[in-house]
Amino acid sequence: MNSKTRLSASLGLTAFASAGTSVLWNGLPFIAKQQYDFSEAKNLLLYLLIGVIYISAASSASKLTKAVERYCLPRTVLAFLLLIQTTVCMTPLVFTGEWTLWLAGGILGICSAWMWPIVESFLVAGRHGKEMRRAIGWWNIVWMISVAGTMFAMAPLMKSHASMVIVGLGALFCVAAMVLVTFPKQPADHDVEASSKEVPESYTQLLLGARILLPLSYIINGMLAPLLPYVLTNLAIEPFWQTPAVATWMVARVGMTGLMWKVEGWHNRWSVLWLAIIAMAVGFVCIFASGGLITLFAGLVIFGSGMGIAYYAALYYAMAVGRAEFDAAGTHEALIGTGYSVGPAAGLLAISFSHSDATANP
Repeated sequence: MNSKTRLSASLGLTAFASAGTSVLWNGLPFIAKQQYDFSEAKNLLLYLLIGVIYISAASSASKLTKAVERYCLPRTVLAFLLLIQTTVCMTPLVFTGEWTLWLAGGILGICSAWMWPIVESFLVAGRHGKEMRRAIGWWNIVWMISVAGTMFAMAPLMKSHASMVIVGLGALFCVAAMVLVTFPKQPADHDVEASSKEVPESYTQLLLGARILLPLSYIINGMLAPLLPYVLTNLAIEPFWQTPAVATWMVARVGMTGLMWKVEGWHNRWSVLWLAIIAMAVGFVCIFASGGLITLFAGLVIFGSGMGIAYYAALYYAMAVGRAEFDAAGTHEALIGTGYSVGPAAGLLAISFSHSDATANP
């Protein structure tokens, strides 16, 4: 019987590898604008490409793992993916062209989509009920703090060495690979009988609701992230402070995740999912309608709280009902990729219409 992965090991790898996820989904538009002078449309196009790549890769994560398991156990697959990401992150040391940004975005997107379903399976396999919620709670807090912290850490480099942020990720991926030594070779066995006792029938419908909510949350975020550099510039926020300002919603997400971890009564309640939808919608409107910093930061906090609820609920129901399998985690990540694809596409459509209106009504 395969033993459970130590929670500290899962959290350690996640802390370092999540920095790459942070830059991929939240930091790249700032690097693109600051160092390569990307327009809003070009940033949205970059994110549309990454989103399409991510959903395609996440959908195939389970098939990939099963196809290579005869030759390569899941732990080895993780090591290989971390090595690829490390190598790609070093390209700005040798090359300076804009193409390095597109390459890093594409390769990190593929590797992240394959990596996180495996990491999530290692995390929860062999855990049930309260123990699973506790593990997911800790895991969410760690990766969300890492994501927010990376946005703060980027600030000193944004003025003149923005591409060096990507190089820094390479070192963090190396450290994440070292943590893999403490992992078992493959995720623990997940007892079906024990799992069934902790999963009421209502979870199936709640999972369906959460799987509608999850891509919706990332559609909003996928539209928001590439445009935030321009929103903050319009509010006269200096480049040094822009990524820390964006981290506001990520800090709020950490706070909401911590609350859900400590308050046991949220699961098995539809009202929690509705609260997430309302919070994200209100936050989004506040951010884009903001004429000042108070409205902006209020919107970021409200939006981040809704994102925290949506992610925690979706991952918990997916892994509880899906019994911690790669398929369940892969579907979870593919839904995120769907949001990251549709969001930038919607943003591009909105920009094209606004340009059309401006041309028609000079």
